[in-house]
Amino acid sequence: MKKKINITYKLFSSILFFLAIKTAAQVGFFTPNPAQPLHIDAGKDNGSAPDATKISNDVVITSEGQIGVGVLNPVTKVDLRSSNDQRIIGLGSNTQSPSSAGGGAIRYNTGGYLEYSDGEQWIALPLTPPTKALVNASNSSAQSIPSATTTTITGWTETVDSGTAVGGDFDPSAGIFKAPRDGFYLVSFNITLANGNIPKNTFIETTIESSQNTNNIPVFKTVNSYPAFQAGAVSNFISGNCNAIFNLKKDDTIKFTVKHNIGSARSILNDNKLNNLSISEL
Repeated sequence: MKKKINITYKLFSSILFFLAIKTAAQVGFFTPNPAQPLHIDAGKDNGSAPDATKISNDVVITSEGQIGVGVLNPVTKVDLRSSNDQRIIGLGSNTQSPSSAGGGAIRYNTGGYLEYSDGEQWIALPLTPPTKALVNASNSSAQSIPSATTTTITGWTETVDSGTAVGGDFDPSAGIFKAPRDGFYLVSFNITLANGNIPKNTFIETTIESSQNTNNIPVFKTVNSYPAFQAGAVSNFISGNCNAIFNLKKDDTIKFTVKHNIGSARSILNDNKLNNLSISEL
């Protein structure tokens, strides 16, 4: 009888042991369906079919010891590439020696920069700012400007465009600049119309306009007027210029327009020295 009890006890213990191994293979906290050997659903919101937003508050550890924060299948020792916009690492300052920290360690210096250890010394990481936007362009397109109509100036020829986007930051054919990043931009615009009759009480309006209305002056405008002449009619060139500083957000645009009330269409003077623009990121 005693022998049967021992056999039954050993059999029951073996069953519990194998069940424990199977259970320990996938451990989930606040989730019934762990995706890795250790899976924590901190938001307790996964359910049976979690989407990327729900997964963004999960933490997992794989069988290879890889940690995923917001991702269920990390491919590096620490993988933060989730759908959440807070996928960054915060580094703190410390007084640990570089030899104690070991080669490859990174820390924040309270002077406002990062340092890494090569095992012997702390070395400041180089601070390389992005190339600032710079555009210079001229115009000899002889584009026709109708009277009493606001017209965007197109057909520019670039001499400089430091933009890294395909085609640069400025589209010369459309006459549109797109800000590559948040910041302040200094803009200058000059235009001259071809020689012709200038009636009394006429004007030319030169405008630089941005698409940003928040914390920004969106439109800068200058007006050159011709109120009266001793002679009955005067024939000459008319020109305008405008300067502006814009506070733009990434992908905001700038365009250049001209309006006059001469009474008939007038073309841009075919001289690129008198028709130009420049845009400089400050």
